Amino acid sequence: LKAGKQVFVEKPLCLTEAELAEIDAAMAETSGSLMVGFNRRFAPAAVDMKKWLDAAPGAKVMSYQVCAGVLAADHWYADPAQGGRIIGEACHMLDFACFMLGRPVRVSAQKTGAASVSAQVEFADGSTFQLISSAEGDSAFPKESIRVFANGLVAECENFMRLTVWKSRRAKVSKHASKGHAEEMAAWLAFLKDGKPHPLPDAQARQSMRLTFAVIRAIRENRTIDLT
Repeated sequence: LKAGKQVFVEKPLCLTEAELAEIDAAMAETSGSLMVGFNRRFAPAAVDMKKWLDAAPGAKVMSYQVCAGVLAADHWYADPAQGGRIIGEACHMLDFACFMLGRPVRVSAQKTGAASVSAQVEFADGSTFQLISSAEGDSAFPKESIRVFANGLVAECENFMRLTVWKSRRAKVSKHASKGHAEEMAAWLAFLKDGKPHPLPDAQARQSMRLTFAVIRAIRENRTIDLT
């Protein structure tokens, strides 16, 4: 960034709040740009779901369950020095919530065992989000399941492969084949080569990382964390 480069960073953007502050300082001076690999917001199922939710006025209630699977003791996800599973993986789900619901204002969280966590997030418009990421369960269960209750509709997404929307007493099902990696790269290249708007502005990536760090603090300090 200090050299004015266009930078891509696979998630997470950073591992500590101090590193985030360093990136903020660099962003204030650079002529370059920053793109973070929060691919799930680019998944076709996610884009489709957001259109449905944006058309439904009022606050939403969203839950996101992750059957994360058991980690080997020497896996890098299990190493807090490398971010751990919340910073290294749950940041994806927290960014997805911000993409769908807007600005987070308050978070509480609890940890169960070595690698299971639940977090509850309140958003500025009154929407709520619950994340359950567990290393327990069975590997045959879908890894990622999302359910949203909105004004006049319910949306459910399984592994970003199948989206079902219930509205007007009918269920509309669409099938997809991507978690957004290719779409994310296409959007970034359109920014770099064709002058299109940046697909993930720095303020949004920063917001998602601040929320992720707030989840860590909520667990460590055993209290609700305000983000305002």
